[in-house]
Amino acid sequence: MSTAVSPPFVEFLDDYLRRRTRSGLSLAPGESVTLAVGLLRGCRRAEDRAHGAAWALTARGCPVLIEDVDGEDAVGVTAAALAQLAEMIDDEDRALIERARDAVLTQPPRAWDEAERRLFAWAEPVPLVLGPLAPRVDDGDTPPPTLRRPPIFLSAVDADLATLVTSAMSDLRERWRSRRYPRALTVALVAAGVAVVLGLILPTGATNPVPPTGSTASPSSSILDWTPDAARPATPRPSDRPTVLDPGRPTPLLTGETPAPSPAESSSAEEDIVDAARELLTTYSACAGETVCEQSLREGRADPGDAPPTDPAGARISLVDDFGGLAVVRLDSADASQYVTIVREKDRWLVRDVRTVADQPS
Repeated sequence: MSTAVSPPFVEFLDDYLRRRTRSGLSLAPGESVTLAVGLLRGCRRAEDRAHGAAWALTARGCPVLIEDVDGEDAVGVTAAALAQLAEMIDDEDRALIERARDAVLTQPPRAWDEAERRLFAWAEPVPLVLGPLAPRVDDGDTPPPTLRRPPIFLSAVDADLATLVTSAMSDLRERWRSRRYPRALTVALVAAGVAVVLGLILPTGATNPVPPTGSTASPSSSILDWTPDAARPATPRPSDRPTVLDPGRPTPLLTGETPAPSPAESSSAEEDIVDAARELLTTYSACAGETVCEQSLREGRADPGDAPPTDPAGARISLVDDFGGLAVVRLDSADASQYVTIVREKDRWLVRDVRTVADQPS
């Protein structure tokens, strides 16, 4: 692992996979490819694979390898994540993920390219659906879980709000038991939660909280009423705190103050990245194999076996995903397809990685 500060993340990968398993929404093949390839590449690029590590997800659903002094080494956690992913795949396709796991355990990183090629031939990568992930409906045979009595200081809070706060506190207790978080971080999280609750109970200028009247909403209605086809407002209300966006779209940073981008804004951003990639790759092709010229357009030194990017003049270029400062574009030509990873440094884009995929399914 690198000694640099770990990238920001919003959820541990194993937590997300457990949450996804409990939901009624199975992983699409394209999502499995996104995860598996991200795991392979992240492990391969780790500077020191002997250090303790853990896999997490960024707000956009991108898997990132972070430092964890109490965790397994990078190879071990990557193999474990692939095994967990394989358990969620249909039987006929599970072997693809299992072969990728075997490659991580038995082959050097350079040999993992073959596993990537098989995955890309299986399905096109698509962004992860981070939510909403409604729990799978119970068939009635399982007894309902025992409900904890809410803390006494929540009795003056709106019923729906109290339910949400209680749920959050229960989740915090579960995470506290299951993970070895540093004590200072845990104390800070608890203190922040108490401060928020007290701020809700005792608003400025109020001497006695007034219990709400006429509230008939079910505590779980906001989750159970959601369906994949349900209509959503174009712009979230100020009181909304969305945790995800629509399936099939990259997910921006999860803040209550930043509204979700409109379709027009999203389309414009995608076009900007495609245009930037086209300009970069056109300039790269103009180098005509001159090493110094090509190296000035790359983030790092190209591997000896890497093929040069396809000239966009003879290929169709499209955006696969944008991770904010890092994007993956696809170039389709008559002979093959390429996935090119580009990264923005200061005021220009550079080529990070090129992968050629032949015999793509139509």
